[in-house]
Amino acid sequence: MTRHLVMIHGMWGGGWYWQPMKTFFEARGYICHTPDLRYHGELSGNTPHPALGTVSIQDYVDDLAEFIRNLPEKPIVIGHSMGGLIAQKLAELDLVERLILACPAPPDDVLAISWAGLKSLFPLTLKPGFWKKPTLPSFENAVQSSFQLIPENERRAYYDRLCHDSGRVLFEIALPFLDKRSVTAITSSKVRCPALVLSAELDKLIPAQVVKKVANKYPQAAYHCFAGQTHWVIAEQGWEKCADYIADWLDQQASLATGK
Repeated sequence: MTRHLVMIHGMWGGGWYWQPMKTFFEARGYICHTPDLRYHGELSGNTPHPALGTVSIQDYVDDLAEFIRNLPEKPIVIGHSMGGLIAQKLAELDLVERLILACPAPPDDVLAISWAGLKSLFPLTLKPGFWKKPTLPSFENAVQSSFQLIPENERRAYYDRLCHDSGRVLFEIALPFLDKRSVTAITSSKVRCPALVLSAELDKLIPAQVVKKVANKYPQAAYHCFAGQTHWVIAEQGWEKCADYIADWLDQQASLATGK
């Protein structure tokens, strides 16, 4: 089985937040890649690129598809939040050997409305023309939706590492029924690789029941919900439980592949 592992970050994030996971899997012999999405990265945080607002999620998919095609072998792909939706799109293109989705943003045919999610995202959609401007949640919304288990004395520093994201992408994910291009649509029959879908019991942004519906979209997918964890399950306190579960699943997949 491939040893290349591509980790795709979520909205307003960057490759930096995969560092604990990256270190964990590199110690197990994986070659880890944590690319920043277009116009992302820590240097872009307070000064968003002027073109960022109109970037589509399809642009992120296209960029990562090119990145993967330049790898020596088809990789394992782990996607978190929006990165999970991108990962599904890459699997649809048959660019993924093993697919792992952590609290993934859902495709357009999975209803994802929740009160907590609306509370986090709705203020951003009130800004005139938000779909063509860079967006960034407030510190308070970031804490209530994602950073509950980040120690209080670390939350501000964590928030300051976030960067703006595309208003168009926010529109495509939050209001897919208004997107005439149906960018977030995925044909499940084209996703044929083994898949693991992970949710978190306390996730307010993409609740576990929504993630379960994503798992049900793929008949081959295994599903697990982490008790006592939140949307930031891949980097918050307790992230080791998530890493161990993924590593065990990959070991099982490797055993199945070799017949051992």
